[in-house]
Amino acid sequence: MREIKIVWVTLTLGGNKINNPLPICVAIPVFSILKAKLNAKIAVKRNAQYIEFRLDYYKKITEINSSKLSKLVKSVPVPVILTLKEVNEEIQLKIPEQKTIELIKKCIEAKPSFVDIETHNTKDNLKLIYSIAIKNGVGVIFSYHDFKSTPNEQDLMKMVSKIVKKCPSLENSSLNKSIPRSILKMVFFAQTFQDNKTILNICNKLDDLNINFICFNMGKKGLFSRIFSITKGAIISYAKLEETLHTAPGQISIKRFYYLYKKGEQSASKEIAGF
Repeated sequence: MREIKIVWVTLTLGGNKINNPLPICVAIPVFSILKAKLNAKIAVKRNAQYIEFRLDYYKKITEINSSKLSKLVKSVPVPVILTLKEVNEEIQLKIPEQKTIELIKKCIEAKPSFVDIETHNTKDNLKLIYSIAIKNGVGVIFSYHDFKSTPNEQDLMKMVSKIVKKCPSLENSSLNKSIPRSILKMVFFAQTFQDNKTILNICNKLDDLNINFICFNMGKKGLFSRIFSITKGAIISYAKLEETLHTAPGQISIKRFYYLYKKGEQSASKEIAGF
């Protein structure tokens, strides 16, 4: 078994034990800067090890500056991820790709631990963001989301190959596991409980490839992989602070995440093997 230290969390890969606290990132929708700071502090008190600020919920996002973002980042005592989605149907927001890139540049200037960028952006823009981020000591999470389904394992591995080739440094992401500079994030929608098995098998394969990754299912039927992907090498999983503060289908509160993980911890090996 390989023991890998990620920030403050020690993962024992190949087994099922993860030392408390769990590597949970609480996603905070930024409706207002003040409220986001308060919610982040509450999340940290509830043992969140990462905070993701979803900036696409902020109505004045196109006017935001790096100084305001920097204050937001510094208000949290754990690693911060800054991200914004080009399309947010919940608040009917759509941002052109180039404007998104400019906003992510502002995020980088705020010096979070990571920025998150969607892999559907052009290869040149992905390279540009990575280059600027690394110069500023900021890591990059390259994200792929499928809100409709979970492909089969063969198609998923083909997808992994394409994304790894498109996104800079993912092929060499294992060079420094203690401070990952690039992370592959792949999230799919579970239509059946069996989709959890598919994703956990992919987690094993990504771990064998020594890629820093986040991978789980969305939706109510994807809850098992959301919780137990971290026992298969995923370095982070996501939760919400409260029931009303969701940013993706199937998110559960951080309190419930801990409850369900601890409840299933002793039998997790049998449950995963018995899918």
